[in-house]
Amino acid sequence: MKKKNGPRPLLLKILPFLIIAAAIVFLHQTVSIGEQSDTVSGEGAEEVTVDSISSLASNIGDQLEATATPTPTPTPTPTPTPTPEPVDEALLLRQTLDDISTHDMAGYLSEMPAEDSDIVSTATEIYTYEQMAKDIYFLSQRYPGLFFTNILGTTVDGRAIYEVIIGNPASTHHVLIQYSIHAREYINTLLAMCQLEDYLKNMTAGALYGEKAYPDLFSDICIHMIPCSNPDGMTISQLGAEGLRTQEAKDTLQACYEFDVASGRAGDFDTYCRRFKANANGVDLNKNFDVGWDIYAGGPTQPSYEGYHGTAAASEPETQAILSVTETYPVIVVISYHSEGDIIFWNYELEDEQLLAFNQQLADNLAMITGYTKRISKKYNASLSGGCSDYYVWEEGRIALTIETGQDTCPIRINVFPNIWRDNQYVLPMLASLYG
Repeated sequence: MKKKNGPRPLLLKILPFLIIAAAIVFLHQTVSIGEQSDTVSGEGAEEVTVDSISSLASNIGDQLEATATPTPTPTPTPTPTPTPEPVDEALLLRQTLDDISTHDMAGYLSEMPAEDSDIVSTATEIYTYEQMAKDIYFLSQRYPGLFFTNILGTTVDGRAIYEVIIGNPASTHHVLIQYSIHAREYINTLLAMCQLEDYLKNMTAGALYGEKAYPDLFSDICIHMIPCSNPDGMTISQLGAEGLRTQEAKDTLQACYEFDVASGRAGDFDTYCRRFKANANGVDLNKNFDVGWDIYAGGPTQPSYEGYHGTAAASEPETQAILSVTETYPVIVVISYHSEGDIIFWNYELEDEQLLAFNQQLADNLAMITGYTKRISKKYNASLSGGCSDYYVWEEGRIALTIETGQDTCPIRINVFPNIWRDNQYVLPMLASLYG
């Protein structure tokens, strides 16, 4: 017989009500504490709701994003390959050989002539490359700001090829005059330096040429002078093999001599050096320009004291130096100073009538100033090509001609120089008057 379930104990029956009551009491106390807290913190505190908390969190997040500095993800930076500084091999060569162009020229100021004396001296038999470099510096000290200098290139024996710029470089009228491209004709380097000093003295004094003062005369022309286009060759002609600094240049000179002796073109070595025309590579620079160069058959086929046209047109640093001026500036006239004969070579059998007329105009004015005889130069051919003036008139259409100074045998003696100076003293102002 089953036993019936009896009534549940009273506690079990009322337990749920007790729990609910306790919860109500707890909640009441919590609210009371919150109200007390509100009273302490201030009347009218805003009600904290789920929405307000979310809003606050959002605002704080925004502020953090705005103010916090994010930690970047490191990105590996490749190590760059250093770019080596370009090496100026020409300058390095001059430095290695202790060329005067790399010296502190102020160290020579004690040699500078007194204020009442000319800087360029005509008292010595030979006017060397080193003296030219010193005189360019001395003139820059005595006449600051009246001319500019530049180094156009470096020879194989480590000498600088100087450019002197007078007049107004901003002008559209530029003239190039190169001197002593043939080694034994170095008297023209002295002429260039005397012309430069005379120009500077007249500029300072405000001297007149015709009706114009020098500053006005040269205000719209720029003249580029290369006082010595062949420093190595000039040194050979003046000082012989002892003047050369590299063994390569000495060996080339010896090879030239042996070849020319074998060809019946040379006698004793000292005379051979004095009569030298080429550069230190044995190249005749006035046969190295790109005008008929490839058809030339008028001279030796290897290095020599004269006549060899080189391994290629414009192969030589001296030729390149001359060309660099006309590649850089709007040169309208090119004049080449040679020796000997007191002659002006012009014409070149030009077919362009306008260019021929311009060429004649320059030749006529130079003949009037110098008293030299004009002589027609034929067009280049297989036996006569590669010349500087020929190149400029035929290949580039510029006005160009050649002046041959001095009634003497090259190298021209210093006692002939007064006549050369008398004849050529006013060439620069004449050019300024004609083209400025």
